[in-house]
Amino acid sequence: MSIDLPTEAQTLKRSPASPGLRVLTVEDDEADAYLIRRALADNPAVGQVVHACDGIEAITMIENGLISPDLAFIDLRMPRMDGFDLLVTLAGRAEHGFPMVVLTSSASPGDAIRSRLRSAIRVITKPTTIVELYTVLEAAIEATCPGGVKPADTGPRKNPGFPLMGKTPSGLRRI
Repeated sequence: MSIDLPTEAQTLKRSPASPGLRVLTVEDDEADAYLIRRALADNPAVGQVVHACDGIEAITMIENGLISPDLAFIDLRMPRMDGFDLLVTLAGRAEHGFPMVVLTSSASPGDAIRSRLRSAIRVITKPTTIVELYTVLEAAIEATCPGGVKPADTGPRKNPGFPLMGKTPSGLRRI
């Protein structure tokens, strides 16, 4: 199997000297991938966006040094290697320590739990409008990389607040 180098359609950059986050998107639906790349490229905190069609392509790109991401947005349902397997593979490699956000069409609580157990720091259901997409991606970037600062220590083993990203739940409490 050979993986082609990312084309201009797969990689969006501001300029070679521009600072910003290097973001990997892993999405098999080409329409969704285009919209996600566009929304990320319009975010001032993002310097580079690279797209992979599935988990195998994402791992190949990372291992071959085509991208060293600061943040990844990963779909769950993909051919060859799905998002769950990709999360496990990347979480098991200490040298690839970057936050992973699941961006999926699934609204299943089970998928969200499985994703979090596999080191996703956030699970976002894909919104239905472009405006909402821009908003959720911006919120995820701000939550994981405030002000576009590249995260130093993230993930379940390095971030003590990992299980409680966002507000403290107001639901069930143990007395």
